[in-house]
Amino acid sequence: MPADTTNLLSIGELAERTGVATTALRYYDELGLVRPAARASGRRRYAPAAVTEVDTILFFREVGFSLAEIGTLLAGELKRTRQAVIDRKLAELDEQRHRIDVARTALEHGLKCPSDDPLQCPRFRSIIEGRRRGLSLEESHEQAH
Repeated sequence: MPADTTNLLSIGELAERTGVATTALRYYDELGLVRPAARASGRRRYAPAAVTEVDTILFFREVGFSLAEIGTLLAGELKRTRQAVIDRKLAELDEQRHRIDVARTALEHGLKCPSDDPLQCPRFRSIIEGRRRGLSLEESHEQAH
């Protein structure tokens, strides 16, 4: 006897409710992130809860998680597994913020440099030279000051 699919959503309906393309939903299925509850005549049918599942994926994508990380978060049966993934992401975001702060400081200097052209700025040239010698942006910037 075929499964009752009267309350289930087609992939098109799920796409419409979430704003996610059907191709992306199929990919999420391939990755095991959002699984159809049933198939009717070979077509995916999703439980209404899939809307929340897709919204959860979109939230985690928006705050910077990769689909692989999201898969770990969603599949993590232990709370500490999910916490470990979030802790790693927080550390990654802290590092990104630090790199952005260093880059912002260097670029702001370029705008204020007495030389009218940032590419002619002695500090910029020094930072670029430091990078060529294998220093990080931060190390090059520190040496230039």
